[in-house]
Amino acid sequence: MDETLLSINLNAFILRYFKDVSSMLADIGRRSRGGTMARLGTILVDLNANRRSGTDNRTNLEFYQEEVKRRCGICLSDPLIYEAFTYYDREVLPYKNDELINAHAMPGAHAALQAVQDAGLRCALFTNPSFPQGAIECRMGWGDLADAPFELVTHMGNATRCKPDATYYLEQLQVMGLEPHEVLMVGNDPKRDFPSPACGIQTAYVGQGKPNRVTWRGTMEGFARDFNAVVEAFYEHQVAEELS
Repeated sequence: MDETLLSINLNAFILRYFKDVSSMLADIGRRSRGGTMARLGTILVDLNANRRSGTDNRTNLEFYQEEVKRRCGICLSDPLIYEAFTYYDREVLPYKNDELINAHAMPGAHAALQAVQDAGLRCALFTNPSFPQGAIECRMGWGDLADAPFELVTHMGNATRCKPDATYYLEQLQVMGLEPHEVLMVGNDPKRDFPSPACGIQTAYVGQGKPNRVTWRGTMEGFARDFNAVVEAFYEHQVAEELS
């Protein structure tokens, strides 16, 4: 989502969110803020790097909660603590969109969604699920995407891996009842928006650079404007794969 449908200084957002959550954890656990920040940082690195066994089917949220309890001694699933962080995501975080974060809809984002909707196609938001649902919904609100026609939105609570692990993509397609060859991913990250290992999902790329394995390349505005050409390229690649 971030720089595909939402223009945002992602590093500034992550730093702000990470700092606030670390401070809250430190205050709740009566621990030093520096030590808590270091432990939380390690947890999030492990989460995003998918550092767990292939048989570990915990959701990212369950992994995160259990690691915070193990390393920081804080039970995030405790109703009062859970409510505190939920309140932050829904009532405090929305007001953090300052000049530094500067989040707003990416030019062409709404037109692209409209083109997909007008074509009668299904649409889901496969953002990297290393944030809880409330934080994801907050960013959607910043991009005026709260009412967008997404059939599914990924977050910590409904995914067991992070991008670019192919497992992340495949488990979401299973929920939607789709096969990889039926899907076009629209992404802007040359590393995370291309499943690894490749699993049959095509990618339309709207970011910087020229990564391999692209079905179509351009801007989000171009994606909306030339949507018919994007669809044609998708089916051409699909046929080529079937013949190879």
